[in-house]
Amino acid sequence: MGKNKSYDKTDESEVFKHKSLTAAKNRKKFSKIMQWALYIMAILIAAACVFAYFFDAI
Repeated sequence: MGKNKSYDKTDESEVFKHKSLTAAKNRKKFSKIMQWALYIMAILIAAACVFAYFFDAI
């Protein structure tokens, strides 16, 4: 009977708030990564078009 139990004092609303805040941060980070990936892809496509237009050897 001498067991020490450490009960978690956080309720479900605190857990939900923490999870939703973490999810929002992850979405924000992912959107920045996707934005830069799309920028790089657009630059590569534009460079390929310019190369094909000016240096067409055929």
